[in-house]
Amino acid sequence: MTVQKDNHIDPNTKARWGFAGGEGEVTVGPQTVGETGGVDHARSRIEPGGAHNNGGGAEATRQALELDAVNLLADGLESGVLNPVEGDGAAARLHAALSGIQESNQRLAQSRDEAVDKAAQLQKQVDDLLAQAEKDRLAAAFDPLAELTSAQLKEQLDAKGIAYKSGDLKPELLALLKAAQ
Repeated sequence: MTVQKDNHIDPNTKARWGFAGGEGEVTVGPQTVGETGGVDHARSRIEPGGAHNNGGGAEATRQALELDAVNLLADGLESGVLNPVEGDGAAARLHAALSGIQESNQRLAQSRDEAVDKAAQLQKQVDDLLAQAEKDRLAAAFDPLAELTSAQLKEQLDAKGIAYKSGDLKPELLALLKAAQ
């Protein structure tokens, strides 16, 4: 398909954006006017971080400022510090989210430390109870009175003046002797 010349605006008499040459002659280059005679775009360099089409020149855009704030936040995080940020953009939202995560981690660490302390206390109680049970078991296992016969138990009861029945068995005699001690 052949592109036809735009006869409505003749680039030799008037350019859409006012590009002009010498007096009485309009100069329009191919970088500004398309084949149909319309202006595609004006070729101009935009400074990095400069405002776009608002006459601001090299003034930083909101996006560039937010990106700088996010980069500062990231730099701080890489060094292990959560630095506060200014404004209410993406960096502020990230800071708020990361602050919440940091506070949650601190609460979890505190709960973990409390649980470890509680477990240590409970383990000490268990160890103390086990030691006491072992001591009681050893004391019960080595009872010199349990080695005595019924006759020997009766002799000791008589020596201490403790009354007993003549038909009492060894466990009853032993209980009377232990109660007297």
